[in-house]
Amino acid sequence: MQAVLKEAFELEANEVIDTEKLRALSITPHDILYLLSNDEVKEVRDSMGLSKRGNPRFAILESFANATDKLIENYDALARRDINALREAGADVIEADIGVKFEEVTKAIFELLELNIDEDLRKDLNTTKDKADIVISLSDNDIIIGEAKTCKNGDFAKYSTTSRQVKAYVTRAENQGKRVAQVLIIAPSFSDDFIESAEMDTEVNISLLEAHGLKLILDAYKSKRNPSFAPKLLTKGGLLKAELIAKNL
Repeated sequence: MQAVLKEAFELEANEVIDTEKLRALSITPHDILYLLSNDEVKEVRDSMGLSKRGNPRFAILESFANATDKLIENYDALARRDINALREAGADVIEADIGVKFEEVTKAIFELLELNIDEDLRKDLNTTKDKADIVISLSDNDIIIGEAKTCKNGDFAKYSTTSRQVKAYVTRAENQGKRVAQVLIIAPSFSDDFIESAEMDTEVNISLLEAHGLKLILDAYKSKRNPSFAPKLLTKGGLLKAELIAKNL
């Protein structure tokens, strides 16, 4: 399978292909499935324990979509790395994959809010050492850089480490002529010290958004007949008031 992907997408023979690489190249499950023969697709379907009725490619893609939907519905549990709650909800995720899944689902939520997730720019900005989780393009030059952080016990409190990360991303973006309108950090909750440090940081503009708050915003957005979500709502700074944002969509 690795050889097939490398040939199809013109990758170097010695490149390591993993979830991060595929995401950076905007290669989706849909793209991969249509590289496989019908027999190979059926083998994948059978290995996933899916029904043999209907189109096997559609069955696999629907399974991926359903898995994402379940993780969105249980977004706060995912943020808190609550394996038991996720399993009870039928969202089967192994512990080692939670960080990546939280990042992917956060992007999916922003896309449902019709924000422009710019994977091409993220790929250009990232290095082996510095890898931003999310880049939202507001215009040709203005962007929001997002970080999705899970936390198993208590509030997220690693401000010094996180601020060093995001400031490195901001510097790289600015060196490429981009204006970082805001850094947005999403986590299950934040310690008081983290919130205070973000508000007092004079080097970069930081907004904080709790995971349950982002889900609240999404639910409110989906409930509207003609919803409109302005990205500027994410640039207010400090701990964002998700309830107020949701109320005024």
